[in-house]
Amino acid sequence: MGGLIFWKLRGSDEKPVASVQPPPPATTPQVFEQPPPPPPPPPPPEEDAGKKPAGKVVGVGGGGCAGECKGTAGATLQSALAAKAGAARGCYERGLRQNATLQGKLVISVRVGPGGQVCSAGVASNALGDPGVASCVVGLFRSASFPAPEGGCVDTQVPMNFVPKGGGK
Repeated sequence: MGGLIFWKLRGSDEKPVASVQPPPPATTPQVFEQPPPPPPPPPPPEEDAGKKPAGKVVGVGGGGCAGECKGTAGATLQSALAAKAGAARGCYERGLRQNATLQGKLVISVRVGPGGQVCSAGVASNALGDPGVASCVVGLFRSASFPAPEGGCVDTQVPMNFVPKGGGK
């Protein structure tokens, strides 16, 4: 009981504590991020595209890839084209993962220059019906280099018949 009296007597000597309010939040100016700078403009494709073939035609001599091709695909060139067609199976296998029933014939037309360089490659016919596989195969031929044809440049077609393994016709 003595503690209660002490506290009561002691409490009257204390001054009331004034309540302190926190200062109002300072308004900070909004910071806006600057947009990133625009990307640099791409190089003009017409100039680059025009220079490269012109350089190839001038450097090869003997007519290059321009005009009519009168050469013939000798045995070594035919063998190399067949090997590249075999490598195209990888493109088909990727397409087969997307469509398990994918099968059909794809014919690629290729123009090989007098030095063995590929002047052009494209789809002659696509009974396979998958543009992704066709594009992949054309890319393989365009990036290839072959043995020189006999007698100048040559236009040839490479037929490929794609069927799932174990289900050949």
